[in-house]
Amino acid sequence: MPDPTLDDQVREFFDRFQAASDGLDTRALGELFGETFLAADPAGARPVPRERFLQALPRRAELFAAAGITRVVLDGVTHQALDGTYVLVRTGWRAERAAAAGRAAAPLRLDSSFLLRRDGDRLRVVLYLNHQDLQAALSAG
Repeated sequence: MPDPTLDDQVREFFDRFQAASDGLDTRALGELFGETFLAADPAGARPVPRERFLQALPRRAELFAAAGITRVVLDGVTHQALDGTYVLVRTGWRAERAAAAGRAAAPLRLDSSFLLRRDGDRLRVVLYLNHQDLQAALSAG
């Protein structure tokens, strides 16, 4: 049977994640990640200290802006409790693009998964997986 408390926690987590990402609020984003977490993409996985991740976010925002991305919107979330502590969450994001030459640009689809650790009433990222190489996806778009 689904856990309504977990459903609410996951929804609240990603509401906070989306709002903090939109405003590049590194303080709020920092509260959502473990002190060290595993970051993964098609090139591999590596442990990342939270502070280093937060310092890199402005550069990441610049890469998105340079690719014409005006906004990234969460448009799909599914989750599965793995046990009483860990939750696997799959997300889909729509990266909206600025119109070019008077024509609407097709949004870029980005998919990621998160392994969240439940700690009382909090969830924190312990694994952040981008299912595509972001730099390649942004330059190909």
